[in-house]
Amino acid sequence: MSNELTHQNQNMPVPFGPQSRAVGLPGSINAGAVAIEQERAIAEAQGKLVLAKRFPRDLNTAHSELMAACKSKAFAAVAFYSKPQGGQTISGPSIRMAEQIAQVYENFDYGHRELSRDDMKSEIEVYAWDMQKNNYTRRQKTVLHVRDTRDGPKKLRDQTDIDQKINNVASKEMRGLILAMMPKWLVEEAVQECRKTLAGNNDEPLDVRVRKMTQAFAKFGVSTDHLEKYLGHKLDAVLLDELVDLQGIFNSLRDGTPASEIFGQQQQEEASDQQAAASVADTAKAARASRSTGKASGAAAASPTPAPAPAAESQTKGPAAEKPAAEKPAASEQADPPAEKSKPEQKASKNASEQTQQQAPQPDPQDGAAPDSQDGAQQQDERDYF
Repeated sequence: MSNELTHQNQNMPVPFGPQSRAVGLPGSINAGAVAIEQERAIAEAQGKLVLAKRFPRDLNTAHSELMAACKSKAFAAVAFYSKPQGGQTISGPSIRMAEQIAQVYENFDYGHRELSRDDMKSEIEVYAWDMQKNNYTRRQKTVLHVRDTRDGPKKLRDQTDIDQKINNVASKEMRGLILAMMPKWLVEEAVQECRKTLAGNNDEPLDVRVRKMTQAFAKFGVSTDHLEKYLGHKLDAVLLDELVDLQGIFNSLRDGTPASEIFGQQQQEEASDQQAAASVADTAKAARASRSTGKASGAAAASPTPAPAPAAESQTKGPAAEKPAAEKPAASEQADPPAEKSKPEQKASKNASEQTQQQAPQPDPQDGAAPDSQDGAQQQDERDYF
């Protein structure tokens, strides 16, 4: 019995001993390795602080080195970014300029670390640390393993694509942290000096630089029309400041920003313009068709009426001849009744009236068609006008 109790006491963990560190931790984690890593990180941080106090930065030297770097065309070409956001285009110093400022500023540390990863997302931490002033700031971001496209999010399966997505997100966050901790006057002078470098000393004509710029944008599917609509005028009237802005847009496209995010609205406007032009063409075609139909109907209305047959002439002349005769007795009834005539006198007057009716001018059938011809010509003129 005593031997069994002694054996159980030997198997129980000793408080604050080596086995107690592993209590409550997963079996896959080595508690000793974690403790060693913590002690190493603390010692490293203390060493950086000591060196920063022993060798403080010199702002004059930092300013001179930064201005010398900004005079380089290679650095100035990547010193800006530009991208659309909220219906507007924002631009500013890029991550490359932030890195250069942090380098000459000295006693400054920045970077990012990946905290965790699964099949859908990664958790990262971005930090910036001014060791001389002991000013430390950090941000944590969740990076989804997807790429935004016009057809919706697309899942990333390649390890290289996932790492590139994490680096892009971390670079944007680090840029904000670094520039927020730097002196504002130092950043502004670097921006102005880079703009002067991009403007150049007029050794190369501006139209040549514009032509090279359009060729570079064409590799990303951006045409000359897109650039002109973005600027609001022709490329022949581009200014040096606008050329600098276009350089920032080119840097954003090279860093992975889709061209549709910058020029997508212009592409939609082009599609709407094409639809409007097609509708106008269809309307004009329909108007020409209706106009030709109207001319044909007007010509048919303006054609002369054929002469009637002799039988129709006799029928037409009969009522026309009888109408004055019918009206004549009506007028005679209103006057005083004449004295009765003898039969020979009545016969002579009857013959005279018949001769008068035969000699009276009869209406020409073509005279009756003249008003119709005039109406048809007037309708044809109205159709031609409208």
